[in-house]
Formats: sequence, C-alpha cells, structure tokens
Amino acid sequence: MIKLMLLALFATTSLCDETIEFAVVIYRHGDRTPVNPYPTDPWKNESLWPVNFGQLTNIGKKRHYQLGQWFRKRYSHLISKQYNPQEIYVRSTDVDRTLMSAQANLAGMYPPNGTSVWNPDLMWQPIPVHTVPEHDDNILAMKKSCPAYDKEHLKYTHSVEYLNKLHKYDELMHYLSSNTGTKIKSFADILDIYSTLYIEELNNFTLPQWTRSVYPEKMREPAGYSFKTETATPLLARLKVGPLMKIIVTSIQEVISNKTTGKSKKHKKLLIYSAHDLTIGNILNSLDMYDGKCPAFTSTILIELIHDDYTQDYYIRILYRNSTEIIEPSILNIPCCGAKCPFERFKTIYDNLISVKWDYECRQSQFVAILVMSFIVGMGLFATIYMTHKVLFMHWSKEIDPEVEQYDRFVNTHFVTLKVSMDCSFNRDQV
Repeated sequence: MIKLMLLALFATTSLCDETIEFAVVIYRHGDRTPVNPYPTDPWKNESLWPVNFGQLTNIGKKRHYQLGQWFRKRYSHLISKQYNPQEIYVRSTDVDRTLMSAQANLAGMYPPNGTSVWNPDLMWQPIPVHTVPEHDDNILAMKKSCPAYDKEHLKYTHSVEYLNKLHKYDELMHYLSSNTGTKIKSFADILDIYSTLYIEELNNFTLPQWTRSVYPEKMREPAGYSFKTETATPLLARLKVGPLMKIIVTSIQEVISNKTTGKSKKHKKLLIYSAHDLTIGNILNSLDMYDGKCPAFTSTILIELIHDDYTQDYYIRILYRNSTEIIEPSILNIPCCGAKCPFERFKTIYDNLISVKWDYECRQSQFVAILVMSFIVGMGLFATIYMTHKVLFMHWSKEIDPEVEQYDRFVNTHFVTLKVSMDCSFNRDQV
C-alpha cells in the first residue's frame, strides 16, 4: 500500500514538474460569408449578407477575441501582460479574414494596461501582424509556385488510387452538377459546395429542396477527404508543409540550445499563425494526424515544447481543437511515439518534412523544364537554318566539290540524331 501511495505521489509530482517552454499556435480564421456562391444559389446576392463575400463576420471576430483570451490564460507564463516583440511573433496569410482574425485574437490576448493604454476610450492596442503576398508565400498560404510540387500533384490526381476514390462519388458529383449549375469534378469542388451550404445554414438561410437528399450526410466524407489531396504523398507533404515545419523545429531547437547552454540570447516564446482550413488540414495530414473531419472556424493546432523538470528532457506535445466553441483541445498521438514525444525522436519521425530544401528542390524541376524548352527552341532554330541552307544552295550544291556533299550528309545525319534524342526525352517524361 505504501509503495502504491509513493508511486501515485511520484506520478503526480512528475506531472506537476512539466513546463511549457515554447508554443506554436496555428489556427483557422473565424466565421466568414461564402467565398464563391454557386450559380443557382438563391442566396448569391451579396446584399443579403452582412458583409461582402469571403469576409470575416462579427461572430467570427468575437470567437477569435475569446480564443485570444484563452491563449492569454494558457500561456501567461510565456508572455508578459505588456506586449513584448521579443516574446511573440504573429504571421497571417495575406487575406482579409485571416488578418482580421489575427487582430481580433490579439485584442483578446493583449488588452492594454498601464503604460500601454493610449486612448482611455478605446481598450485596444495595435499589435503587429506580419504577412507576404500569397504568390510569394511558401510558408503559410503555401501558394508559391513550385513546378516539382505541381508535377507530383498531377501525377497523384491521375493515379489509380485517387481516381478509384473519386469514382465512388460519381453519382453525387453528377447530382450536384445538375443542381448547382457548375461542373463538380473533384473533391475540392464538393468541398466548395459543402462549405457554402454549411455557412448558409449557419446564418439561418433556408437551403434549397434539392440539398436535403445529399447535405450534409452524403457530402461530409468527400468534403473531408479533400483536405488529404494536397499532401497525399510524401513528396507533396514535403514540398507543401515542409517549409513551415522546418521553421517550427528550428525555433524549438534554438529554445532548447539556449536553455541547455545557459545562453542569454533572446528567443521567441510564442509563434502564432493565422491561416485557413486547408492549412490546418495540410499540416495534420502531413503529420499523419488528420481524422477526415473538416476543420471548423477557429480550429486550432497547438505544438508545445515540454520540459520535464525531473529528467531535464524535452518533449513535443501536439493538441488540436476542432470546434467553434472555447473547449479544451485534445492531445493527439504522434505516430510511433505517443502523446508526448522526445524532441530528437520527433525530428527523426518527421525528417521527410523538416529536411526540405524548398527553393533548391523546386528550382531543380524548373531548371529541367527550362532546359527542355531551350532545347526545343534551339532545335527549331537549327531546323530553320538548315532548311534555309537547303533552299538557297540546292541549285548549285551538286556542282561544287565533294566536300560540300559530305557536309550536307553530316548535317542531315546529326539533325536526325538530335530529333530522335529529343523524342526519347519526351517519351521518358511521359512515362
């Protein structure tokens, strides 16, 4: 009995001796209006909605404000009451609703107090939110051009695995196409309609009669599956989510290094990323943690660095809250590691993501494409010069010495050789 009591006491003490040393927050924006209503949508008139299409609603602002208050309580030991740029970094995609969500969230985290009160009639203070244009963003929006990714994604969407899965929903896609006035041909298309219907229902708009036989039950699974398609292979996951995970792991490594070596170097204690449902889905699927359910408004991933004060070890814990309500997030099991994963093992498990050399790997594919294009153009110029030579000198070529005929044979032979080489290159690419 005494041994059991001591064991229980030891276990309790161990739990109490764990400290969150660093955290990364990745959340979806708050409630919004539909982005792109379908052609036959009875509610497609923008004047029927409180804000323009694709914009954050007041409910969305309120929910993120409350979420910011929850972050303040959870991470009060990491961040000061007064905003300190050395402690926190906030980044958003370059989209109105994510930028506004970040601002509303920060208003909940940092209510002005003391010297930070600059207007007694306004209990709010500006906090910087960083962003870059979406077409330049390979970190959060994940939309920067990468030919290697595009090639792999095209390969996947033409694979037997993908097509067999999609064919299961042929009847549903045909039904949706007939009733929405737009061609539905992919999981992403199904998600677009599903999201629009969900938002309309959320805002108390009566859905058309035709939706009753398919929404939400028959559309829920394929809509959820759409979040797997952008990171469905190891290479897709590496090129899509790798850059963000590399930043996160590098930041964690810096925190651990500063702690273990006793360096006084300042490091961020909290990184916050304001993004989209697709961002949440891509990350979870790349980590092999996605459960197939569409990420809700304000859904949140928490990646926490845990320090065990008893063993002096560092662990990674990942939590997920897929709800619009402020509820305690669920701890996710890290594959092959569990609910709490030693940092070094975590790095090994996800080496495919964090070892990415994104610019180099994307540029290599682009270089090959440029090389092939240059070869084609070069061959075209060569053919033009050769044909000009044939036309201009045909009438006298046979009267000159045999060396000219020998040159003519040489050109013909090598032109054919180059053409065959080019055809083989194309055939290899097509295979």
